[in-house]
Amino acid sequence: MPRLYFDANASAPPHPEAVEAVRRAMVEDWANPTSTHREGQRARHRLEEARREIGTSLGVAPGELVFCASATEALHLLVRGLRPALGDRPAAVFPGEHSACLNPLRDWTRVTWLPEVPEGCATVVQMAANNETGLLYAMPAVPGAVRVKDCAQAWGKVPVDLTDCDAAVFSGHKMGGPRGAALLWLRPGLPWEAVMEGPQERRRRGGTEDLPAILGLAAAVRHLTERQSLHAALVTLRDSLEAEILGWNRDIEVIGRGLPRLPNTSALLLRGRNGEALQVALDLAGFAVSTGSACHSGAVKPSHAITTLGYSSDEARSVVRLSFLPDARPAEVDALAAALKRLT
Repeated sequence: MPRLYFDANASAPPHPEAVEAVRRAMVEDWANPTSTHREGQRARHRLEEARREIGTSLGVAPGELVFCASATEALHLLVRGLRPALGDRPAAVFPGEHSACLNPLRDWTRVTWLPEVPEGCATVVQMAANNETGLLYAMPAVPGAVRVKDCAQAWGKVPVDLTDCDAAVFSGHKMGGPRGAALLWLRPGLPWEAVMEGPQERRRRGGTEDLPAILGLAAAVRHLTERQSLHAALVTLRDSLEAEILGWNRDIEVIGRGLPRLPNTSALLLRGRNGEALQVALDLAGFAVSTGSACHSGAVKPSHAITTLGYSSDEARSVVRLSFLPDARPAEVDALAAALKRLT
């Protein structure tokens, strides 16, 4: 049997049209978009064409988008750019947020965990979807605060609403785009200062734009509706797999079962088992799964995204995450179920 991939939340294969767009750009549009000669201006035209296309898809003005190399970079630019503009006022953040956001928040002198919101709160950071559990979260209403939405894991899987926030970040390689292209969205008038100086991206993010990756991202965005429809169809596959697993092993818990979740994600807590050991066993059996966020791989410390839900450190170390590709087939899921039954 060929290897089967169930780690789409870490990274998903690019759409074939995204691959072709990158290839063509490497051959035809390799000039620097900042250059004023004909080749550079052709590249500039292609860059702004991609910005318009993606902006239309998100329902925002193209000029509000900043191209970045990754969602991690976008979060760093966003959080660190808000700090000097908002002054020494507290921030509130979802406790299960990705380390890409928690790390730059160390610059803030006062940070509290949602749902606690301190008086005078300057900004609120909330994941739209958690990468490890798949749980979906709503943006809390905090009058007077800058509302930041982390859409890195939600984009391409569920519809994304930007009407309840002031800034957002998006990842390309998790929704069918290539690595090297991500987005930072800033609502006009947002009190934010650029921290990566340079003339590119309207002086909001210095550094030559990765045009091939950006054009690959735009190609993937053209298939966003189709991708979301495929993900929606995964609910039946995921739920049947979970029901089967729970039927033959009562020591397994599905984290967030019955709550709003990403349609492709199932976080299994296998009490009494080591998640990393099971992940290795599944890998040897031909199945790629994860024990949580890719950024936690090899870490001794248990995942904070799990412990913040009230689970112990030992329980957090017992979690295996299954995240399906949008075109996962029933036979593949049946094979995974059989392997899990054999190994647990």
